Amino acid sequence: MGSGKSTTGRKIATSLHWSFIDTDRLIEEHNGLSVAELFTLHGEQYFREAEKQALKTASARSRTVVACGGGTPCTEENISVMKETGVILYLKLPVDILVSRLEKSKTRRPLLINNGGNDLKARVNKLLSNRTVWYEHAVIITDGQETTVEKLTGHLAGLIRECGAFLSI
Repeated sequence: MGSGKSTTGRKIATSLHWSFIDTDRLIEEHNGLSVAELFTLHGEQYFREAEKQALKTASARSRTVVACGGGTPCTEENISVMKETGVILYLKLPVDILVSRLEKSKTRRPLLINNGGNDLKARVNKLLSNRTVWYEHAVIITDGQETTVEKLTGHLAGLIRECGAFLSI
C-alpha cells in the first residue's frame, strides 16, 4: 500500500503501449462495491477470493501491466499465477515513505482503519514484514524512491522489454 503501483503501472503501460489493469478496480466493477465496502460487508476472506479471481482474469491477458493489491501475491496460488503469466515487479520503499504517502492518501484502506501516527507505522511495518517474503519472488525488485517517476518508469519499461513478457506489478 502506498508504493505507487497504480500510478507507476499506468505509466509503464503507456511507455510500452500496453493495456493497464488494476485488480482492485476489477474487483470493484465485478462486485459493484468499493474495496472498503467489500471488507466491511463481507470480510477479508471474501475480498481475498475476489482478488484471486481478479488476478486470474487479468493474468489471462497479454501485453498488460497489472497493478495488484499489496496482499495479492501473498498466497502460493496467487504467486504461482503471477510467475506463470508474467514478470513480477516489486516497487520497494522504506516504511517511513509508505507511511507518509498513506497519511496523505484519500483512499480508505481497510487494513489500516483506526491506525494513525505511530499505530500506522507499526501496522505498515508489520504488514510489510509479513509480505516481504512474497514480494521477493519478484523478477525485478526496484527502489521506488531513487529517481523521478518518469525516469523510474522508463527504466522499468526497458527492463520489461528485455524480459519480453506480460507484467504483474
